[in-house]
Amino acid sequence: MITTLLQYLAGALIGYSFGAFPTGYFVGRLWNVDVRKHGSGRTGGTNVLRTAGWGAFALTAFGDLGKGIVAVLLVRWLFPTLHGAHALAVLGVLIGHNWSLWIALLAVPDSRVRYAPPPLGWIQRIAQQGRGGAGVAVTVGAVAALFPPVLILAPIPLAVLLIWRYASLGSMTIAVLFPMEMLYFCANGYAPWSYFLLAVIVCIIIILVHIPNIRRLRAGTERHFGERLGRKPRDASAPGT
Repeated sequence: MITTLLQYLAGALIGYSFGAFPTGYFVGRLWNVDVRKHGSGRTGGTNVLRTAGWGAFALTAFGDLGKGIVAVLLVRWLFPTLHGAHALAVLGVLIGHNWSLWIALLAVPDSRVRYAPPPLGWIQRIAQQGRGGAGVAVTVGAVAALFPPVLILAPIPLAVLLIWRYASLGSMTIAVLFPMEMLYFCANGYAPWSYFLLAVIVCIIIILVHIPNIRRLRAGTERHFGERLGRKPRDASAPGT
């Protein structure tokens, strides 16, 4: 029992370690841009595209997809029969990409903030200064390695993106479709129920991190996919993706 729990924990930590690697930050540096200081301040592909262009976006997207795929394949290889560990690897990838230890370490500590004693203080700093991307691309890669048939409806969010040209809208479409698909596959015996639980949690997290985007969509101020920004430093008080 203890061994199994440790294996589950290892799956989650492996996923987090890969997900937390700030691909967009390092790609931006290749273009002499610190993406944390522009646009939304996040290191996801959408902000990389807005601040550094299509080449940087393509490299970031492939890197994020790749790290999700590798993380889950590694956990599946290490623990081939533990479906729960595989699911936790996907969840770890998503959490790591959104709240990255490495980005928090790269950030200058805010002297105005009082952090709690470790380890709670570490978590607090990661939550406040470790913002990565929303994690859709890396989660798609992880899910593709976990259960490839779920990608059968991938053209739908792509169509949403192409028609309305809002990355956030396409991302939330993916999030909503994921648990619906997994419910079908699990109910018909094609996948374990732990995958459906994973899909529900992933959907909730992605929707929550897109709340600022939802507000901008309702206000009509959300930027279209591919819209470039001027190189003005971001407003640290403005949330975004």
